[in-house]
Amino acid sequence: MADLSTKYMGLDLANPIIVGSSGLTDSVEGVGKCAEAGAGAVVLKSIFEEQIVGEVDKLVDASGPAYWHSQAAEYITRYGRENAVERYLDLIRGAKEAVSVPVIASIHCVSAGAWTEFAQRVEQVGADGLELNIFVLPADPRIDGRTNEQIYLDVAKAVKQKVKIPVALKIGSFFSGLANLALALGVDIDALVLFNRFARVDFDTEKLSLKPASFLSSPDEMVVPLRWISILSGQIACDLAATTGVHDGEAVVKQLLAGAAAVQVCSALYKNGVGHIGTMLDGLRDWMGRHEFPSVADFRGRMSQTESLKPGAYERVQFMKASTGGS
Repeated sequence: MADLSTKYMGLDLANPIIVGSSGLTDSVEGVGKCAEAGAGAVVLKSIFEEQIVGEVDKLVDASGPAYWHSQAAEYITRYGRENAVERYLDLIRGAKEAVSVPVIASIHCVSAGAWTEFAQRVEQVGADGLELNIFVLPADPRIDGRTNEQIYLDVAKAVKQKVKIPVALKIGSFFSGLANLALALGVDIDALVLFNRFARVDFDTEKLSLKPASFLSSPDEMVVPLRWISILSGQIACDLAATTGVHDGEAVVKQLLAGAAAVQVCSALYKNGVGHIGTMLDGLRDWMGRHEFPSVADFRGRMSQTESLKPGAYERVQFMKASTGGS
């Protein structure tokens, strides 16, 4: 029997498939279903920074910071007034009692403000780890890249100073110096999750209004985290996890070969049900058996850039070949 175990941000996982923060993990029942289906760990649905601050201030202002990003708007409107903090802590407690797999809390944040005190409460009620989902879309032309990047560094440092449990940062790919930022972040945190998918918008051309685009990923999106994990693996101090576009066992294999310690899945489970975790694990076992790898550790990172005899293939040379019709 293949050994699928892996270690991610210091946590022992029976296998590398983690159910990402989503509606699938917003209840104890949902967490239980994910664990029963074979998940190696779960990331609870995020609580928003604005909700945490709102609980402290007893105020949720519809014209204030809560609406700086649209993804938070509906969630905060529906739940922001209903003891969000206590309900989230109860979710952590209940999930820990219900399952034996690691339970990772998630906070959706945009600053290193007063909300960081909440990280200590997350630790106190038993969360095995904490994932910080940082949402800073670099859309303001008056703010330079270094200023945006500093937010990530400040958040990481502020939270790590308050807790002993491992901390992961889930980030997007919109950085001019992504590799350099990852190197700096890796000093303070335990894992980087690549990549966050910002809320996407579409246009209704009849009503001349905005409408949400599909929130589900497609399998072809997997190649973006694949490239960056293969480049960063072995070069930064923290673990790497792949998310976005991981829909089947082959995608899991590819991300592990690139150097990921784990993968996060969400869209594939919305499309196929949580039982699809078992199908993905079967695909991983089958591949390992055919290639005679007894454990994940035997091949993880085998195809990272640092292990490659042709490191240029991960960068510009591929573009040059494609542009000139080469293979």
